[in-house]
Amino acid sequence: MKRNFQFEGISVVRWGDRFIDLHNAYDFESFGTDLTGSEVTLSFTRNEHAIDPDELPSKVTLSCMGNVRVAFNDLCEIAAPLDDEGIEIAYFDEGCDWPSFLNEEIARSQEPLGLHVSLINGLAIRVFCDEATLDTQ
Repeated sequence: MKRNFQFEGISVVRWGDRFIDLHNAYDFESFGTDLTGSEVTLSFTRNEHAIDPDELPSKVTLSCMGNVRVAFNDLCEIAAPLDDEGIEIAYFDEGCDWPSFLNEEIARSQEPLGLHVSLINGLAIRVFCDEATLDTQ
């Protein structure tokens, strides 16, 4: 997977000289797709748990392109309706077997085939794609 950031642990990314802890310091804000169904955008907003909040961006956007597949452990946590045309969107639970699509060890490794974002509120998002880009505001 091509990406403009590095992993520094579960849900922690290094972007340039910054460390961004999506698990503890951010809440999932929105999920969207482009009209062609070839790109997914996940938006996060800094929360009250952030340490040194002035040092962190207020918003983080993760854009995923090419052969996108997305799964959530709790679809009820997604505020916007899901437009899944052209993008594989799934629900997963503890008993779900995803042998190649969503493998926990692969998703959490330093050179993953996919991304696993686990948030402090319990929501987990798994994304497989060809390219991922992290942007901040």
